[in-house]
Amino acid sequence: FDHQKTTSAFLTMHRRAFCFNEQGTGKTASVIWAADYLMTQGFIKRVLVICPLSIMESAWRNDLFRFAMHRRVDVAYGKPEKRKEVIRSDAEYVVINFDGVEIVADEIKKGGFDLIVVDEGNAYKNPQTRRWKVLNALLTPETWLWMLTGTPASQSPVDAYGLAKLVNPSGVPRFGGAFKDMVMNKVTQFKWVPKPNAQDIVHRSLQPAIRFTKAQCL
Repeated sequence: FDHQKTTSAFLTMHRRAFCFNEQGTGKTASVIWAADYLMTQGFIKRVLVICPLSIMESAWRNDLFRFAMHRRVDVAYGKPEKRKEVIRSDAEYVVINFDGVEIVADEIKKGGFDLIVVDEGNAYKNPQTRRWKVLNALLTPETWLWMLTGTPASQSPVDAYGLAKLVNPSGVPRFGGAFKDMVMNKVTQFKWVPKPNAQDIVHRSLQPAIRFTKAQCL
């Protein structure tokens, strides 16, 4: 579909970016094609896909077989040794679950992954979590990072901070408290409400980004 081509093209042109396409618009395929293109052109050699356990096989392994069957793919899941083995293998696409990353973080660092794709990126909205810190430590200025989610900052404007700090660190303050003050008003000791311009600030922070809704595409 045209929106998939547009999404793929957009990703290949941004080392760090967000894809906020709604569920059901085929963003997994767009990401696979974009990564495959970068491999073919020699910009990257290996891709690490970080996603929920529930979609490692059903979405990623299946779609990789469907849309890039000429590539070597493996899933790093199971005992630590098994995970390490997969990371040390010659698989061009390695799929791993969120909490598996920490178990083999050292191997990943040495594994030559130049592109990291995070599916369901909302899992990284809080920079205080161990999960966030582990991912952040894997990134170098040369690492490509694409974060996918259909619902960015859905619970609160503050949720945008952790995501922006990974993809667009210069677009947000150094500390989360300063960002919270930008987007929220304190009403009582325990109650904060979004400021009228919070949406605009979130939009500016979560860039570069692309989004297609189902209604636009189907």
